[in-house]
This record gives sequence, structure tokens and C-alpha cells, in this order.
Amino acid sequence: MKLKIPPPVLFLLCIVIIKLLPTTELLNFTFLVLASVLFFVGLVIALASLLTFWQAKTTVSPKKIEQASTLITTGVFRLSRNPMYLSLALWLLTWTIFCETLWGMLVVIGFIAYLTEFQIKPEEKFLVLNCQTKCNDFLK
Repeated sequence: MKLKIPPPVLFLLCIVIIKLLPTTELLNFTFLVLASVLFFVGLVIALASLLTFWQAKTTVSPKKIEQASTLITTGVFRLSRNPMYLSLALWLLTWTIFCETLWGMLVVIGFIAYLTEFQIKPEEKFLVLNCQTKCNDFLK
């Protein structure tokens, strides 16, 4: 199965969809604090992910899975296999709160489901096959 919509494009599409949804008037101080925390946690996760990719000298492009040179298991990748996608999901939750629509939760769930099926599973399949090939070459 090939990736149909790149994650950044999908993220932007979800932002537009959430903005167009009917509001449910849930914005108060508590929700503003929650949204701010979600945004900054997502920012820290994203920056830590990019730094780890840079240090490992591997690609960060979700469209170029085959160019990945290293399986990263350090830093934020010890806690999440897909921290960059996690940060995007957190930002969508933040946007849902700021747009005051509970319907945005359905968009976030759809975003996660789509990424899982069309991005994460193909990445994992590639990594498994790549690891098996490297392990077999090593054992020869």
C-alpha cells in the first residue's frame, strides 16, 4: 500500500476541516491552559525528534522511507516509535480546543488512523525487511 497523502499535507488538511466544523463552545481558562500545554509538549517532541534525526544523519522525509539509514531508538524515540506524528496529533488536539469543536476529535482520530495505515505500517514493514537483510548479510 502506498502513501496517498504526505503527513504534513494531511495535517494541514485536518486543520482546515477542524476550522470548518460547528463549534461547541468549550473554551475557558482550563481549556486554554490544556491547549497551551499540548502545543508546547508537541513542540518539544517535534524538536527533539528532528534533533535526533539530524544527529543520526538519516532522512526525516516521510516520502523517502527507503533513504532511512538508521533505526533510531534513542532520545524521544525510546518513548514513542513515531514522535513526529505524535506531535502533529497533539497540535491537532490543540487546534480542536482553540476552534471550540468537539467534532475535531473525530478528525484527530481519523488523522491517526490514516497515518497508521498508510505511513506507519509501510515504514515498519520497510524497517523489518531492511533489518532482516542487514542481519542476513552480517551472518554470512
